[in-house]
Amino acid sequence: MSEQNWKKIIEAAIKVEEQSITMYSMALKNAKYPSSKVFLKQLVEEETGHKKKLEAIMKDKTKIYELGAHGGAVQDLKIVDTLKDVPLSKDADYGAILVYAAKREKSTYDYYRTLAMGLKGTKMGEAFSRLAQEELGHKNKLEKEYDDCILTEN
Repeated sequence: MSEQNWKKIIEAAIKVEEQSITMYSMALKNAKYPSSKVFLKQLVEEETGHKKKLEAIMKDKTKIYELGAHGGAVQDLKIVDTLKDVPLSKDADYGAILVYAAKREKSTYDYYRTLAMGLKGTKMGEAFSRLAQEELGHKNKLEKEYDDCILTEN
């Protein structure tokens, strides 16, 4: 893969992470409960960590090994998969924020998984496979939070 192509891939991934940071930051401002704020702040920090690692790779390709978790596969709970897609409004309640965020993590997971499959057999492919698992882990956390805070209340 040419230097220009892999840089474009990394630049696109950085944009994806920036969008997630923006979304979680907005949700953090609108969160009412202290526990929700802690949870969303953690997600902002994790996505910021992804962005920083991707930016480091732009400067030094050997940093690719630092991208993504090195743990095993994460379970997809699929709690929000059948729920209707609704745009996130400024006055969205916590449940709507969790559903939107979990669906966003699913699409990010799919994006990174597609990159990993297209780059199969390369170091970059392995790194995007690990990053996809991290994004699926975020979806898992969001779905557990949704189950604990929203479904349990109803």
